[in-house]
Amino acid sequence: MFLRDLISLSDVFAPAAYANMQRTDWGVLFWDDNNPTKHDINHACILNEEKFSEALSEIREFYMRKGLPPRVYLCRNQQKTQQTALVANGYKLYGDWGFQHFLLTEQNRIPEMHHLEIREMTDPEAVTERLLQNLYGIYQSEDPDTINRMSRLLPRCIESKMCRVWCGYFEGDPACFAMAADSLFGMQFFDLVETAKQYQNRGFARELISFMVDRAERPTFLYSENPTAIRIYEQAGFRPIDLSDDPVSWRAVYEK
Repeated sequence: MFLRDLISLSDVFAPAAYANMQRTDWGVLFWDDNNPTKHDINHACILNEEKFSEALSEIREFYMRKGLPPRVYLCRNQQKTQQTALVANGYKLYGDWGFQHFLLTEQNRIPEMHHLEIREMTDPEAVTERLLQNLYGIYQSEDPDTINRMSRLLPRCIESKMCRVWCGYFEGDPACFAMAADSLFGMQFFDLVETAKQYQNRGFARELISFMVDRAERPTFLYSENPTAIRIYEQAGFRPIDLSDDPVSWRAVYEK
């Protein structure tokens, strides 16, 4: 299997690291009953094109039973090839967010820094109110459920055997955060990278990413659309990789 295929499949199955998963003959369903507003863990992916319309019906029934909006993360250019089926079944398309994938292929060129105390989070109790406010308070005005949602997601990531979660503390205060998760396809991906607003532009995210890159034990990738973050990733050794069947840029939501 080609490396691009492994990355695409790792993206599709990424929620397996921190959500419930059910495989089907047409693809996969993810959900977390305790975190219903987190879209990235409450959606389906359809991998068998021959059963696409059938899958849409099953997805609708599955999530509606749970009181959730039926949601499909599209891959293999399904926003184009399956648009007619999606519309006919009551699904509305959303995208493109302009994500670009990056693969760790080069040497880490970030200079050694020692501004932070970087701790691996192994106890869910480490997800304190201070940490949540520092990292996610900035999003509350546009999405009031952000902190509540992350207060449920982060402990589950910490408890997962597939995830390693890191927080960088500056003078004892949570300043930045990131997760490295193993995929089901031999890869590792970085996710949930955040820096507290009051600590931005001080090199803290660069220090944390460098720390994680130096400890990467599997082929590692990530995706981003943020130019500032991309500059950090490229300095850490990540390089763009094109995925023609990008599985993260288009979604379809049942709205009939």
